[in-house]
Amino acid sequence: MKHAAAIIELGGLRLALLHRDAPEASDPWDRNVLSTDAVCIAQGRKLRARGSLMSAVDLEAWRRKLPAFLDGGDAELHLCSVSDCVGLHLQQPVRDDMAAVTVVLVDPLRETQTLHEAWHAGRGLLFLVTRGQLEGFRAQLDHAMHLFPVHYGHTLHGAT
Repeated sequence: MKHAAAIIELGGLRLALLHRDAPEASDPWDRNVLSTDAVCIAQGRKLRARGSLMSAVDLEAWRRKLPAFLDGGDAELHLCSVSDCVGLHLQQPVRDDMAAVTVVLVDPLRETQTLHEAWHAGRGLLFLVTRGQLEGFRAQLDHAMHLFPVHYGHTLHGAT
């Protein structure tokens, strides 16, 4: 595995954010795409996906949605990547301070299924996490956003 600039973990899920795919691209969408190595191990199974799975926009959206779930305002939370490759479904409370997390990963280099199709085919892996793990997940998202802030607007290359 390549050296990761940031690691985001939640239970059996590990997202290694490696680098921006095209940091010099003129299009902001392309500048925000992150090369990611994703692994989820749960229920005696392993899912893996690599490539342009995440973007800085995903990280920001996840970070903004998480507080309402942590504060108990939302009983469910869906976190998906715009690449249609990474999906998390969080449900609380399952028992005490435990939340259920279902993860689906789609490897764009090896699979033709969409994330939606993978969910409905039962390819998700389920595990439980504590509130402390969710707080750690939020802190890791904050750190990743510091390393990979969202780039807005188009750039002009060659302009002086």
